[in-house]
Amino acid sequence: MKELDRKIITQLIEDANQPIVEIAKKVDASRQTVSKRLKKLHESELIDSHIVTLNPEKFGLNTRAYVFLREAPQDKARAENERVISKFRHVYSFRRLFGRYSAILEVLTKGREKLTSIVKKIHGLDGVRGTETFIVHSTIKDDPKGPFLDVLESE
Repeated sequence: MKELDRKIITQLIEDANQPIVEIAKKVDASRQTVSKRLKKLHESELIDSHIVTLNPEKFGLNTRAYVFLREAPQDKARAENERVISKFRHVYSFRRLFGRYSAILEVLTKGREKLTSIVKKIHGLDGVRGTETFIVHSTIKDDPKGPFLDVLESE
């Protein structure tokens, strides 16, 4: 990765809302150069998108839970479950796992009743053998920047 690309990505991680002109000043490049590099970074899929991070609690989504899913190893049922569960708007993330559980879902709802409703729907799907749900008590750290700055600095 080029040094300029690292600098641009670092600026976006720090503040994705800043204008291209401001990024250009900070990385000592022209606006046109930064625009072209951003386009290439998107095309290469190093950058998926620039997104707004919303505060779930400000929208009344005050119940966050992790639902661990156990399924039968039937490929057809799993594929259908992926399709169906992915349509549930309150399912914030859906990841496949190795081990005791086949998947983990992160669910954000306005209360336990909605969470219960979603879990019941999941239990009704073919091949679902069970779930285990953990409701989040408090969040200590939730950093969308994650390890990316360290990775960029170490290259």
